[in-house]
Amino acid sequence: MMQLKEQERIITTVRRYGLTYFWHGCLVAVLIGSAFFFMFWLFAHDWWGQTLFGLDLGVGFLLLLRTMFLWQKNQLLVTTHRVIDVDQRGFFDKTVSEIPYDQIEDVFGKIKGVFGTIFRYGEINIQTGAGKVQICLQKIKQPVALQQQINELRERYVSRYSSRFSGDVAEMVIDKVYELEEKDLKRVAEVVGKRLQSITKR
Repeated sequence: MMQLKEQERIITTVRRYGLTYFWHGCLVAVLIGSAFFFMFWLFAHDWWGQTLFGLDLGVGFLLLLRTMFLWQKNQLLVTTHRVIDVDQRGFFDKTVSEIPYDQIEDVFGKIKGVFGTIFRYGEINIQTGAGKVQICLQKIKQPVALQQQINELRERYVSRYSSRFSGDVAEMVIDKVYELEEKDLKRVAEVVGKRLQSITKR
């Protein structure tokens, strides 16, 4: 379960377009179907036939389980404050990246190829100005519509926080602190410490 910030909510959850798993499904169907099709013949050949039947069936179900698991876990969360990319490459290999809206420099969706054009799926790329974080999600449904939605949320977020900044500087700074890494936090702490010292000496 993804930890959300205060007053943050998930707008859209994006996963890979299910139809692009067509060949995975065909392979699973062949493995499981062939096991049952040759079941009586395999069982007639003693232990090695039964072993081959179990192996064929096991590989088929394992591939099905892995495909469903990766489809469920690989997702892009579009929230009111940021975009979060969960990249699950295996049962024990997961990478989470996030980009707040005020750090997004460019968003573009692309539909390419015959099947992509027919079924309206493609990829979306989200990049920061510094280029430190880049999120690329492939084979998703309606990438151009998602691009427009992210741009609208970004404009709304930036305009809301920029209008609040002049009247509520402290809250804005505190909110940004949670997005900083350790190196930047130390720099901020040093500046704040010097500022406090100068105030107390007055």
